Amino acid sequence: MSILVTGAAGFIGLNVVEQLLADGHAVIAHSLGPLPGSARERFAALPGSLAVVTGDVRDVDALRDAMVRHGVQRVLHTAALTVGPAAKGAAAVPAFSVNVAGTNGVLQLARETGVRRVVFTSSTAVYGEAPFAEAPLTEETPTTPLTVYGYTKVAAEALVAQARTFGLDTVCARLTAIYGPWEHDSGVRDTLSPPFQIARAALRGEPVVLAEGGERDWTSSTAIARALIRLLLAPAHRHDVYNLGVGHTWHPEALCAALRERVPTFAWRRAGQDESPSIAYNDDLARPRRSPPAPTRFEAEFGAVFSEPRAAIDAYADWVVTQGRGLLI
Repeated sequence: MSILVTGAAGFIGLNVVEQLLADGHAVIAHSLGPLPGSARERFAALPGSLAVVTGDVRDVDALRDAMVRHGVQRVLHTAALTVGPAAKGAAAVPAFSVNVAGTNGVLQLARETGVRRVVFTSSTAVYGEAPFAEAPLTEETPTTPLTVYGYTKVAAEALVAQARTFGLDTVCARLTAIYGPWEHDSGVRDTLSPPFQIARAALRGEPVVLAEGGERDWTSSTAIARALIRLLLAPAHRHDVYNLGVGHTWHPEALCAALRERVPTFAWRRAGQDESPSIAYNDDLARPRRSPPAPTRFEAEFGAVFSEPRAAIDAYADWVVTQGRGLLI
C-alpha cells in the first residue's frame, strides 16, 4: 500500500515512517526539509520502500504530482506549525496558513486523487481548560481552545469534518504531550519537550534543575505512531475523533533517574525556593492536570498500544544513549 506522510521530517512523522517501513509499506515522505541523516541511514535498512519528496505542504500542484506519481492510497497528515501558548498577532498568520490552509489543500487533493483515507493529527490543545478541571475529559468534551495553536486545530478539524460529508474517509487524532525517539529541533516548535531537553543535557554532561511541578501525560512517540498507523490502515473505524495519550501524568524526574542508570555522571535536582529551573516548559506548572485525555475510545476499538510510563521511559532512555546522539546534540 502506498502511504503519504506529510511533515515526515518532524517528530511524529519520523516515528510513523519508521514503523511503516518496518512493516514493508511503500512510504512517500513529504516534508519542507530533508530527513535527518541518522533517520535516512536507519530507514535504508528497513524492508519497505521510501520516496522522499521535499516541498511546502501548501504547494498543491507539487503535492498533487507526488500523489499521482506514487499512486497514494492513504494519507497521514502531520505537517503543522506549532506555536507556544503566548503566541499572538503576527505569529498567528503563518500558523493558520500552514495548519488550516495546508490541511484544506491536502483534503482537496485526497478527494481529487481518490485517496481511501486521511488521518489528521490534531491536538488536545482544542480542549483549552478542560484538562485542569475535575470532570473526565473525553472526545465529547466541548472544544474551547485558548491559544492560536488550539484555534488552528479546531479550524482544521472543521475542514476534516466537512470533507467527510463529501465522501472522503477521514479521522481526527487528538494528540497529547509527546516525547520519545526522533524528537529533534526541526524549527517548527517554540519549545522542545522537557524530556528532550533532559536527554540532551544528559548527553552533554550538563546538570538539570527541574521545576517542582511539570507533571504531564507525557506519551511515547513510538506508541503514538503505532496508534496512528492503526487508524490509517484499519478496515473501518466506528468514530471520527480519537484521543491519543497515556491517560495519566508523571514527572520528568522519572526520566532523569532512567538516564542516570545509563549515564552515571548525569546529575539533576528539583529547583529550590525562588530558583528557576533549567528546563523550559510550555505549560502552566501552577495547576495540576486533573483530567488528562485517556485513550479509552481508541483502545476499546483497536486494542492497547499505550504502555505504563516506566516501560516507555526505559525504552526512550535506551534509544537516547544508543541512537539519539546525532539528533540531540
